[in-house]
Amino acid sequence: MANIRLLIVGSIVALCSPSLSAADTFNYSGGCFWCTEADSEKLEGVTEVISGFTGGTTPSPRYEPGKWGDHREAAQIIYDPKVISYEDLVRHVYATIDYEDGEGQFCDRGRSYSPAIYFKTEEERLVAERLAPETSVVPIEPESKFYPVREEHQNYYKKQSVWYNYYRLRCGRDRRIKNLNSG
Repeated sequence: MANIRLLIVGSIVALCSPSLSAADTFNYSGGCFWCTEADSEKLEGVTEVISGFTGGTTPSPRYEPGKWGDHREAAQIIYDPKVISYEDLVRHVYATIDYEDGEGQFCDRGRSYSPAIYFKTEEERLVAERLAPETSVVPIEPESKFYPVREEHQNYYKKQSVWYNYYRLRCGRDRRIKNLNSG
């Protein structure tokens, strides 16, 4: 029983096997957490992506008007570092966000939707800086407490796929990413 641990996400509690004990986490902000979750879950080596808030000082942020304070919407990626590296995850972030826009992302504006990469160690900070595109304005900040959002926002892109796809198309996310990555 000593090798079993509890994983708590929102109101979900799960027993994790010893195989997950080698997992690591990586947090980043890239606009709407529905989109960052959808973009990151398809990566090989990623076992879970949790939508939430981080990067601010407001205690116990909630997804209600005015209740998330100075936090950014974010994704917490749980991954197997034997399959995908921190460096690969940072490359993925720069390839799926508008790294030239520090005032929000796509149709979502303001600090809540601004991009950021969070690091745990000096080595991670250096990797994120080294991989940043020349025109990047994305801040690279020390990791702070991550607050998962309510369950109805987890896997939103799967639960509400019609609305999610409309939102993503209307915001021009994929069009802008394609333009950034083709230039």
